[in-house]
Amino acid sequence: MRSSSLQSPRQKGISCTLAVIIVLILVLAVFSGCTSETGPKRPITAPPALLVDYSRSGGIAGFSDRMVIYSDGEVVFQTHQRSGAFMLGQADMDRLRRLLRDAETAGLNGSYPAPAPGADYISYTLVFGNRTIMTETTGVPEALVPLLEFLDDTLSANRNTS
Repeated sequence: MRSSSLQSPRQKGISCTLAVIIVLILVLAVFSGCTSETGPKRPITAPPALLVDYSRSGGIAGFSDRMVIYSDGEVVFQTHQRSGAFMLGQADMDRLRRLLRDAETAGLNGSYPAPAPGADYISYTLVFGNRTIMTETTGVPEALVPLLEFLDDTLSANRNTS
């Protein structure tokens, strides 16, 4: 009489295969609902567009500042001292858009270096629209002066408020 614990190699192979299949089915059943996403509960909106990316470095003050302003008025910045964010009001956004439009229509080139070297010059980089403009103290074209003043003033007035 054969013992029930003794199985032929073929029966052992079938039992192992059957056990593996059962385990796989159980694993798939357990994890089958884990990967489906229900989707957003609200409509997806496009992120705000980049309006201007402004940076300045150098000068006697040793600037190393960057400020990015988005189309919804959100501003993020980083200076030597800190980083943060704030929102521009509608009046400031309207003024900024006007200054950017004036700079775009002025037919500016991409680079305006200082006519003569200087130890304490400030270097500026502006990215807006489809252009990048680099300039430095004494080389700033007249059409950029109001925009740079607005950006300098905006950063100075808000870098300690957030």
